[in-house]
Amino acid sequence: MIEYKKKEFGENDMKYSRRFVKLFLAMPVFAFGAALSIQSGIGVNAWDTFALGVANVLPLKYGTVVLLTGVFVLVIDLVMKQSIGIGTLADIFIIGKTTDLILALDIIPQIESLPIAIVCLVTSLFIQSFGVYLYSSAGLSVGPRDAMMIALAKKLNHLSIGMIKGIIEGTVFVIGFLLGAPVGIGTIISVFGIGFILEFTLKLFHFDLRNVPQENIMQTSSHLYNLTKQKVAHETL
Repeated sequence: MIEYKKKEFGENDMKYSRRFVKLFLAMPVFAFGAALSIQSGIGVNAWDTFALGVANVLPLKYGTVVLLTGVFVLVIDLVMKQSIGIGTLADIFIIGKTTDLILALDIIPQIESLPIAIVCLVTSLFIQSFGVYLYSSAGLSVGPRDAMMIALAKKLNHLSIGMIKGIIEGTVFVIGFLLGAPVGIGTIISVFGIGFILEFTLKLFHFDLRNVPQENIMQTSSHLYNLTKQKVAHETL
């Protein structure tokens, strides 16, 4: 009986550990995709277009707009009752710094050829879509923008995830463009391609973002505390 309980605990511990592995594996995947997109050099993504547009008409720097936009999206997530957890914090604090590291190490050279740049940009969209699958399937919460996407997907159940992603990206892109942000061919490809690519990626893994409950930080802390408590108890048997 004791051996059975130990085995059962070990399996639960292993399953939960795998979720953290998936979450933190997604961070460098996202970062590599972002770095590849930047090095393609043919246009920024929709959210950066939005930030540049706002900075163009308001006395705010680009970085300040990015920060305020993130806070605003987080507030929307909370209003829509989305979980804010480990995945949210990892998205905010790890992906950007890891992207900076990849760029600083010069792992991906600046791409000069337009055809190669387009291929690299499209590849980056597939990589980042795989990142969305990885960390959302871990169920430890997702980044602010993806949380908003999931919240809308649950409310607009008749629309596909890809279409909702496309609507969000298209909306912020149009606002940024109307406010005077520069737009490159890469921006157009990203805005109109990301929804289709994300939908394709999720279908490839037979995965629906709507069906995975996302833990908030309190639930994850409680789960880790209980697992630690069980581990101590089993070690004393």
